[in-house]
Amino acid sequence: MQRHKTEQHVLYLEFQAPLPQSEESCDLIKPQKPLNPLTASKSHQELHRELRLTHNRRVQREEKSELQRALEKIKWEQRMKTNKDQEEAQRSGSAFQQELLRRHQRLEKLESDKERPQEGPEFLQVKERLRRTTVLDAGEK
Repeated sequence: MQRHKTEQHVLYLEFQAPLPQSEESCDLIKPQKPLNPLTASKSHQELHRELRLTHNRRVQREEKSELQRALEKIKWEQRMKTNKDQEEAQRSGSAFQQELLRRHQRLEKLESDKERPQEGPEFLQVKERLRRTTVLDAGEK
C-alpha cells in the first residue's frame, strides 16, 4: 500500500515538473485550445463588436436609473390624465350650466308647442281643407 502511494506521488510530481527545454522538446506540438467555429466566424465577430458599441453608447446616453425613468413615466401619465380631465370639464361645462341649458331647451319647446295650434290627425285636416275649398268654390259661382 505504501509503495502504491509513493508511485502515485512520483507520477504527480512528474506532471507538475516543468518540461525540459531541449532540442527534442522544440519539435513537440504544443497543445492549443480548440477554436469555436461560431466565435471564429467573421460575421459573429462583427455582430459582437456592434453590440458592444451600441451598449456603450446607450450606457452613456442613459444616465438615469430604471427607477427614475419609471417615476418620470408615471408623472407624465398623471399630467396627461389631468389635462384630459380639464379639457372634458371645459367642453361639458359645470353641472349648473348643463342644468340651465336643459331648462332653456325645455322652455323653448313649450313655447313652440303653444304657438302651433293643437292639430288632430292628418286625415281630419285634409277633410277640413276640402270642405273649405268646396264652400269657397260654391260661393264664388
